[in-house]
Formats: sequence, structure tokens, C-alpha cells
Amino acid sequence: MKSEELREAGNPYWVDVLSAGEFLGLADMTVLHSGPPIEFERMCRAHRRSMVNACLFEGWAKTEGEATILLEKGEVKCEAACDYATDGSGYGIVTKSVPLLVVEDRDYGSQAGLFPAEGRFGGGFCGWGVYSKEIAENLVWMRDVLFAEIAAVLRDAGGFPMRELFAEARRMGDELHSCQKAIDALFTRAIVPYALKCGNASDLLSYFATSNRFTHNFGQASSRALVLGLEKNGVRGFLTAAGGNGVEYGIKVAGSGKWYTAPAPMIEGPYLVEGAKRENQLPWMGDSSITECRGWGGRIRAVNPAVSGGVVINGGMMDVDGGWMGAGSTMIPAKCFAKAREDGHGLQLT
Repeated sequence: MKSEELREAGNPYWVDVLSAGEFLGLADMTVLHSGPPIEFERMCRAHRRSMVNACLFEGWAKTEGEATILLEKGEVKCEAACDYATDGSGYGIVTKSVPLLVVEDRDYGSQAGLFPAEGRFGGGFCGWGVYSKEIAENLVWMRDVLFAEIAAVLRDAGGFPMRELFAEARRMGDELHSCQKAIDALFTRAIVPYALKCGNASDLLSYFATSNRFTHNFGQASSRALVLGLEKNGVRGFLTAAGGNGVEYGIKVAGSGKWYTAPAPMIEGPYLVEGAKRENQLPWMGDSSITECRGWGGRIRAVNPAVSGGVVINGGMMDVDGGWMGAGSTMIPAKCFAKAREDGHGLQLT
């Protein structure tokens, strides 16, 4: 399969909204995070704080101190999101109670799920690793109220098709990683007939109309479902995961199942949050380069084409204390590809 064919491949449908416990079979006392596997002791400060916040969100601990003890003793497990049928966009915090947007690729018979954008809280708990009572209550409300009726509508309708929406958005200039102006508008218009079948149509349409870049999460799930489906069907020579944890960046290659890592790179780009400073910026944090794995993102942005020795990736710039600072581009470290080739798993796409 050529890279341009991979870019056009797949037939994603939004089919359900389920908790991570239901969809992934995620066990109690387990927290997923972005990037390759890393022990709690080696995590950057922001990820350590996110793990603590996950314990508070699930009620495993009542205080930060109690949560830290659980994590240091290993009573709470920390695992890589991309070792499951999901990926860790941003900080990538997923626990059993987190809602996931379930996407099915009808061409390859595979599914993946990703947490939703958290409305007025932006990346909130899952994407930015931030916790407060209001953020926790909002995420539970999204799971139990906001998406409950439309999930039933999706199941009855056989899902919500998205292939043509993504294709049209690319023709309109979106690269579907950092730029989603077109797909947000196209999706919002197309979801109206589904939303109108729900008693909370007003809340649903308000969410889609006011949540900036909410389709980022659908694109992530669609891309992850595609690469998992291709791998399951025996296609080789492409990436099934790519992401960082603020310490290391790692890739997984179809047919291997192993992580190939290197030090996480810094993203170069404008700071879009007032007062943000470079000394507070983390090295790459997040698995959103799953879009580049299927040929979107930096691989189709005109000013940042793929170059020999690596793949240009777009991404968000994260703060050491949690939260988002801006956006820019960097490259997947060449060392990751070199390790994969040494192990007999080089990329074969042309």
C-alpha cells in the first residue's frame, strides 16, 4: 500500500459511546497515558500529577498524598494508551469511567475509541491532565447524560458515516491534526438529523457548535481504528502508534508490537496562551501523531512535507504543570526508525 493510498483508506463510522471499562475492558486501579510505557518514578512532573488526578477522579484516593502512595507502591498501574484500542491524545489520561467515542472502520472490521473534547473545559482531565470538581462532574455528565441518547440513536441508525466528511475537509484545506476548521463545520451540519432525534438536542448541538476542534478526537479514533484494522488484515510496513510522554517518544510498527523509543523532541511553534514561556514547555507529549501514521497532519501540510529520515508531525505544546500552551511541528526522531529497522521492522510505504 502506497502512502497516498493509506491517506485515503478506511471507512469510519461513529457507532457508540462507552466507558473505557466497557469498551477496552480496562481494569480497576489502572490509568492509561500517552506515549510509550514509563514507570511512575520516571514520568515528567505533569504526567505524575495527571496520574494523581486520575486517582482522585476515580475515588481511589481522597487526597493527593494518598494517591501518590498508591502509585509509588504500584497499587495503581500506569500503562500506555496505545497498547489498547485507543490512543492518548495530549496527556492521554484514561481510566475505567472515562467515556470513549467508539469508531468502527467498516472496510477493515476494526474499532477504536477516544475520549471526547470536554466542552468548555477544552482538553480538561483526559487531554490536559487537569482536575477539579467541576471538570470531573462535567466528564461524568458527558458520559451519563450528554451522549447517552445519541449513542442509542447511533446504534439504531447503524452508525454515523464520516469518510466523506474527512475527505471534503481535506479538500477545503484541513490537515486533520492541528487544523480542523472545515471538519468541525461539516460534522456539525451532518450530525443535526441524529441530534434532533434526542430529547437533549439543544445540549448536543450546543456542544458541537461551541467545542473548538472537537473533531480532533474523532479523527484520532478513526486513524487508530484504521491502522489496527490494516495490521489485523496482514498489511505491514507502516506505523500503528507514534507518541510521546514528555520524556521519551516512541513508535510501534505493524507486525512488531514493540515500542521503539528515543528522547522526546521539542515542538517548535507559536505560544498561543498568554504568558506561556519556553522554559515551561514539555518535550512532545501525546499520541496525536496517530494521524500522521495514516498520512494526515504534517504529512500533507504544504509548508511541512515529509522529508527523508523522518516524518514531520504537528502537535500541541504542553505545559510542565498541565495544560496547553500552543501548537507547532517537529519530526519523529530518526532513532526510533533506526531501532525498528535493526529489529527487522522498517517502513515500506512509498
